Amino acid sequence: MSPRLLAGLRVALLLILAILVQTTFGDDLRVTGVAPDLMVLLTICAGLTGGAESGAWVGFWGGLLTDLALTATPLGLSALTYCLIGAAVGALRTGLLPESWVVIPATAVVGTAVAVVLWVGLGDVLGQSQLLDSGRSWLIRVALVEAGWAALLALPVNWVYARAARGSRGAERVGAIKARVAVPGRLGVR
Repeated sequence: MSPRLLAGLRVALLLILAILVQTTFGDDLRVTGVAPDLMVLLTICAGLTGGAESGAWVGFWGGLLTDLALTATPLGLSALTYCLIGAAVGALRTGLLPESWVVIPATAVVGTAVAVVLWVGLGDVLGQSQLLDSGRSWLIRVALVEAGWAALLALPVNWVYARAARGSRGAERVGAIKARVAVPGRLGVR
């Protein structure tokens, strides 16, 4: 079996495990009524580890799993939001963000807060005005608490994701960029 296929299967298994943990234990982990969002955190880690394409794919599938678990919002809202966040983080990682362990939690905090606001904003555009019924203070509280959870969980989740994605095309590309070795066949550069 090819290393890329194995990496894809490990990432898929990780997504399924994360949604099970989130839906099973999420209520027990609530702080001021807000639980951590493991799926958006995995999406951010995918963008950091594998670049924009990996972030977008993991974001789409993680968001779709989240949409299937959440029945009060339209199918595809989380998938669209997480896909956009994963692609943006991946693009920033390969083009702008430096190689440092501090980048992981900082990116997770900002990415999670942006994901919360984007999710509510896109939901409002799609006619889900009930998402803003609790007011802006609720939105700020949710964004801050989820960002706090992201800061706490970013390093261990990134470590687990990086191990699962080992051998994937995205991890190889970002690894080549980090090493400043631009191999034409690996980066799609001619």
